[in-house]
Amino acid sequence: MLELLGMVRPLNGVMGMIGIFIGGLIAVNASIQNLYTLPFLFGLAAVFLITGAGNVFNDYVDVEADRVNRPRGPIPSGKVSRNSALIFSIILFVLGNFCALLINGLCFTIAMINSFLLIMYSVSFQHKTFLGNTTIGYLVGSVFLFGGAIFLEIRLVLILTVLAMLATISREIVKDLEDIKGDRKSFLKKIASKVSEATTPIAERFGITRGGVKMKYRERTMIVLAIACLILAIVFSFLPYYYGILKMSYLAVVAVADLVFLSCIYSLGREKKKRKGYARISKRLKIGMFIALIAFILGSFM
Repeated sequence: MLELLGMVRPLNGVMGMIGIFIGGLIAVNASIQNLYTLPFLFGLAAVFLITGAGNVFNDYVDVEADRVNRPRGPIPSGKVSRNSALIFSIILFVLGNFCALLINGLCFTIAMINSFLLIMYSVSFQHKTFLGNTTIGYLVGSVFLFGGAIFLEIRLVLILTVLAMLATISREIVKDLEDIKGDRKSFLKKIASKVSEATTPIAERFGITRGGVKMKYRERTMIVLAIACLILAIVFSFLPYYYGILKMSYLAVVAVADLVFLSCIYSLGREKKKRKGYARISKRLKIGMFIALIAFILGSFM
């Protein structure tokens, strides 16, 4: 039972709940007492359960890869059967969507869409570079949207949703760049083992040409897209203050996050297929996103 609960990855669920809190806080104009409602509690439960369901289902789908990458994981180690993981994920999905249904129709719609995307990401999207990155970006940004939807106020949180989405997409692309070398080796091993290229998920990223194994998307193209997302995030980061959604403290703190993002843009522009720098850039982006999260919270109050 403890192994099943660990597959939920509670910390991810808690991070989602923080996003719900921020979105809800903005929707009620920073009036915390208005958050003490049954619909808001259902909202917190919904995001925790659906996030957990997605994590468990991902472990169910990725069992073959995890036998190599995470042999001590619950399913590869035999502590949890695949059938148990599937049933548990279904239960979590049903409970999470039921909690959303108890709130209102808008929340239920968002919950159903997110559940579908989590399933499709595990089954197919995670191996499709840009589609997978965009899916993760939307799912991260949607927690703010869901927080506003609880109070049927999504206009105020749309900008935050877009900001979170852009920053997340950029980081996901950088993480893909970081993993290129390992993914290429994995692809070659599968081909050498006579695994059909068409049935190899990682073949979505690589292909065999006369010049050898090459990425289906140029590394420079991925860098440009990552930089473009960061630039848009920086430009849009001033809009919450401009439209009066968040207060002056937000502007002061988000400026620090923007400086971090600018340093990442500079580093990405200088990166010349060394890949050693991608890990550092990814960590820096994570720091910038955390600072931006603090800016959202502080800006709601002062």
